[in-house]
Amino acid sequence: MASPSKRGKWAGTWDGGRIWRAADGSKTYWIERQVNGRRYAIRTSATTLKAAYEHLRRFEADPDGYSAPAPALYLDNELIKEFLGWSLSVKGNTPRWVQNQKSAMAWWLERFPRANLRHLDLRDILAALEKAPGRAAKVRVLKCFFAWLRKERHIIGAAEDPTFGTLTAPQSRPAQWRKSKVLAREHFLLAREHLTGPWPDLLTVLGGSGWHLTELHRFAEAGAIEPLPTALRVEHGAVAVLVCPLHKSGAPHRTAVSQEVLEAAQRVRARGAFSESSFRRAIDSACDAAKIARFNPGWFRHSVASWAFMRGADPAAISAFLGHRATQTVKRFYAALATAPKIDTLA
Repeated sequence: MASPSKRGKWAGTWDGGRIWRAADGSKTYWIERQVNGRRYAIRTSATTLKAAYEHLRRFEADPDGYSAPAPALYLDNELIKEFLGWSLSVKGNTPRWVQNQKSAMAWWLERFPRANLRHLDLRDILAALEKAPGRAAKVRVLKCFFAWLRKERHIIGAAEDPTFGTLTAPQSRPAQWRKSKVLAREHFLLAREHLTGPWPDLLTVLGGSGWHLTELHRFAEAGAIEPLPTALRVEHGAVAVLVCPLHKSGAPHRTAVSQEVLEAAQRVRARGAFSESSFRRAIDSACDAAKIARFNPGWFRHSVASWAFMRGADPAAISAFLGHRATQTVKRFYAALATAPKIDTLA
């Protein structure tokens, strides 16, 4: 018989079958019987001999109707590692967010080191969260973890997920509500004039695409350039499409760009990967030389959305361009500091 897991070994027998010892030393009792020519090999949820005999009694009373409760599921470092690997490679989250997830999961592991995740109570979760710093992030990560157990691993059901339909994360206030992340176009042009080497092209692609810096990284390393589809209406000077691989939604993100951005993108792809820290330092030096306030390359997404919104673009069109799933994202996060075009008024 194949071992039920690679994390342990068979460690003996009992009257009903065999005993499995996990890597952490815990035991699980298996029932092994042949009844009326049919071979049964069933993992029980029993971890003590007394409990195992109770399972055996139930099995012998009705072999075909016997159903063992699902085995306990414990939060451990190996399960966390598997979750984080999925978050990075399959879900496509940024390394920075995966690191935040890792910290949050380590915090949860400290609170529930030996709790059966199948029986984790919402009240215990809320008690652990009371006065905890970074509560919203911890809630989001825990909900994502349980959703992964349900939808990806298929090892728990909705009824076993204490966060399903019950636990909500407080909605964070966008950072740009507190401090504007909208870059003035003249500052963009001034900074670019003072950049040399590969940096002006990177800045141009950001300004023309509204991408995250991580998306620019992926494009530089493995992106593609496609001709503009003939069915696509040419607006605002669009001449080609930049393809960013592994968008976090799970599909490549395609962005229509102008001739200027196309030429810069072609040079970016030819050079390949770049150093983010060197790029940031070059921008800081260019801002200092141009005598303008320093800005972050991560501001371009906010800036592109706000520029378009202030010029009357439809929020749905902005969302589609940036690759959002919901139009509300633009309205809430990017347009908050923008001023819509004036309409006729009484004075």
